[in-house]
Amino acid sequence: MMQQHRLQDRHRNVRAMMARAGVDALICAGNGHHMIDLDNAIAHMTGYRSVGPALLVLRGDGRTRLLTSPADEQDAISALPFDSLIAVDHFKAGLRDHLALDGRVGIVGLDDMPMGTANAILAALGEAPLPLDDLFSRTTAPKTGAELDATRRATAIAEAGYRYLLDVVRPGLRECDLAIDVNLHMRALGANDSFLMLNCGPRQDAVMPSSERRIELGDLLLCELSPSVAGQFTQICRTVSIGPVRYETQAKYPLLVAAMHEGINKVAPGVRLGDVCAAIDDHLSEAGYAQFSRPPFIRRRGHGLGSGSTAPGDVSVDNDALLKPGMLFMVHPNQFLPETGYMMCGEPVVVTQDGFEILSKETAALATAGGCAS
Repeated sequence: MMQQHRLQDRHRNVRAMMARAGVDALICAGNGHHMIDLDNAIAHMTGYRSVGPALLVLRGDGRTRLLTSPADEQDAISALPFDSLIAVDHFKAGLRDHLALDGRVGIVGLDDMPMGTANAILAALGEAPLPLDDLFSRTTAPKTGAELDATRRATAIAEAGYRYLLDVVRPGLRECDLAIDVNLHMRALGANDSFLMLNCGPRQDAVMPSSERRIELGDLLLCELSPSVAGQFTQICRTVSIGPVRYETQAKYPLLVAAMHEGINKVAPGVRLGDVCAAIDDHLSEAGYAQFSRPPFIRRRGHGLGSGSTAPGDVSVDNDALLKPGMLFMVHPNQFLPETGYMMCGEPVVVTQDGFEILSKETAALATAGGCAS
């Protein structure tokens, strides 16, 4: 009930946006994909994770209509507080009736739809709708209280998954088997989805999907643990030494952690997100790593957390988004250094009324596992 109430607030804000944009109806399109770094307007406006293409029509007077697929999704949508709820097997066939709209029409999410479906939507409308993706993203960027509660639960699961990883990792275990084990553990703790990157090696260029390579003593294990609760993703980034830590790693890893906190400490309402990235870059540049703080070595220092909305976007120097209370994003100065190769640290951060909150209880520190520490 509380989630529905807060979604009503989001709908009210979107209707006010529609009035400013001069549109009488807004179409929110979702492609059925739910990823940590992809927007999905359907999930963002309904809390519902469609398994196929879906459209929500929101009128200026507050009337709502949802079309989703396939037909056996009817039970999944039956409790949603909308005026019309329709689930069909033949999505394109239902478009003409669903999109019989008067007045000026806006749309978000069209570019994320399959080309055939996008063309069918445009054909059903007859006239080209007004793209409102950027305005919609700015209007709906803050998370609801329910979404932040889900993020906190997901972050607790991520941290529990990491503790479990430290307990079970050992030389000889395949990366892929460890990844499956950790994923299943987080699912058992209540994650409804999980995106996990995990790889090992004595020196690496980046974090990668897990392979069949067997973990060896002397490896650095890189991992992004990104579970989701109620469709809301979180993420933590960690680095683990398998066995005794090399001197170079021990010396350089605190530099990344310090850079991360330099960035996080910049977070506050009204701050430009690009300045969070600049604080991280400046810290590493002052330590002599300016050339490694730009492409091809680094593209971003974090990102928004979906799967409904990834606002405020990438933590990159060219992102002019101004931070507002309720915005949620990841700060991770994951970095290649010539002495060590790639290393990772990162935390989920929410903007508060007067600053920030780090959602993880224990922030990144270099860990040792799977062997005798020296």
